[in-house]
Amino acid sequence: MDVIRKQLNPTRVRGGIRFRYLDLHASSVNIAGEFNNWHKNSSRLTKYPCGVWEAVIPLKKGVYQYKFIVDGMWTHDPMNPCMMRNEYGGVNSAFEVTDDGGVNLPIPPSGARGYGKLRAVPSPDWLQDAIIYEVFPRAFSAEGTLDAVRQRIPELRDLGVTCIWLMPIHPIGMCGRKGILGSPYAISDYRSIHPDLGTLQDLKRLVRTAHGYGMKVIMDFVANHSAIDCRLQKVHPEWYKRDSQGRPESPGFGWTDVLGFDYRNRDLRKYMIETMRYYIKECDIDGYRCDVAALVPTDFWREARCAIKELKPDAILLAESHEPSHNAQAFDLTYEENLPQILQKVFFGTLSARAIRHLIEEDRLTFPVGSMRLRYLENHDQPRAAELIGVRGRKVAAALLFTLDGVPLIHNGQEIGETRCASLFDPFKIQWESGDYIMREVYRHLSRIRNNVPALRRGSLTFLNVARDDSVLAYYREYEDSRIVVLLNFAGEMIETRVGAPKELVRNYADIGYRFTELNGQTSPVCIRGQGLLGREVSLDPYGIRIFSLETISPCRCIA
Repeated sequence: MDVIRKQLNPTRVRGGIRFRYLDLHASSVNIAGEFNNWHKNSSRLTKYPCGVWEAVIPLKKGVYQYKFIVDGMWTHDPMNPCMMRNEYGGVNSAFEVTDDGGVNLPIPPSGARGYGKLRAVPSPDWLQDAIIYEVFPRAFSAEGTLDAVRQRIPELRDLGVTCIWLMPIHPIGMCGRKGILGSPYAISDYRSIHPDLGTLQDLKRLVRTAHGYGMKVIMDFVANHSAIDCRLQKVHPEWYKRDSQGRPESPGFGWTDVLGFDYRNRDLRKYMIETMRYYIKECDIDGYRCDVAALVPTDFWREARCAIKELKPDAILLAESHEPSHNAQAFDLTYEENLPQILQKVFFGTLSARAIRHLIEEDRLTFPVGSMRLRYLENHDQPRAAELIGVRGRKVAAALLFTLDGVPLIHNGQEIGETRCASLFDPFKIQWESGDYIMREVYRHLSRIRNNVPALRRGSLTFLNVARDDSVLAYYREYEDSRIVVLLNFAGEMIETRVGAPKELVRNYADIGYRFTELNGQTSPVCIRGQGLLGREVSLDPYGIRIFSLETISPCRCIA
């Protein structure tokens, strides 16, 4: 069956990508997809006597969805295991044309269920290499302005940041305001900048400066609710949800300073999408972090995605959600929200290090293939990492963040070990002058390793078996010729453990060896024959971090 499947799958041939469909009895087979604007009659397949229908279509790099039309009936490709959810609740077949013109068909892992059987929506290349930095503008500096953020962009670039996320920068409602300053998530005017932060021109200058340093800028977008006294409530009261007495209602969750929008209203949807397009057109921003995305209908986010990608194809949508459906249908990136709490339990001894591996392996089964996940130790809704996991574990936790798959997030102040959570409602300033700048150098060092090693940005992730998996986590990452082994000790004691290599490294052990070079320079490079990779003793300091780069040596003439 695998041989037949391979023969019938989309394949690169001279002239483009070949599509095949097997049906002895069909009288017509067409193909429709994103490459021909889903026109059902424009691409007809030719039938051969063996019952195979075939067409060759020239295609550029990208991810494409398609279906066959067999005697007028639409059907996905039964031989292609890669599928994506469509807007009608069904599935389309999908494939990726790679840089070299080849075809990539991501296959769901064994045991995948639900959305884990589908492919995620495609994300732009830059996101795979991203390190995102969350900025609360009014707390970030003494001035509390957008221009103060702009002036520190070179410092953020030196830290290794490639994308700045600005928390909401709009005027805040007065009615029901919490605290002295109110929540930035209670917006009173979506198309204005809070006067305390600056002007639209300041935002434009910030984005231009970031782009000049090769960095992206995304804004927070609050689609679920507005301030009680938002101007939209006065002009368009029909855009809001109502309780049983017909009064505008809060979304709940103790959010007494906001009112919830009603997305059954088409005019509201148009306004919100045009607002998202507005900041892309006016300020050239690179996308949005979408607040409480799960409380807004997914079909709205699908519309929004199409609208902003039309303006800027490499713009992104980041969902504050842990929903597999969001990766499958609308979002380039979603929160991975469980790691901080699991790490806390690992460091305090109520869970073993195996729990981290279990978390990631379980997500692989339920999230679409190729899902991009935002990984963090803290954010503005979470306790500070120093409080959550303790001071001793901060370095190894940071190493985990920057060497796992997904996109790492640094929350402003995290890099200097800030212990106080910024208030969303009252005056607060990060105390940069009293920060732990040794910790900042740790983040800077990890960022540079990640930025310099393709396997850490784009590579596969394979967990390695270790003898002390109660305390030690080990994994292997590979992307083209870039190979990395990471070992992390989550215990406050020296550990000696044996590590077993993955099949990728031992399959040709008779002829291939590897030079192991520790990236932090603790040890001299070591050459190990393939057979020696089956199990090797490694020592780890308390809360120790060891990251090895592997270079192929063939034939291997040295002794393990």
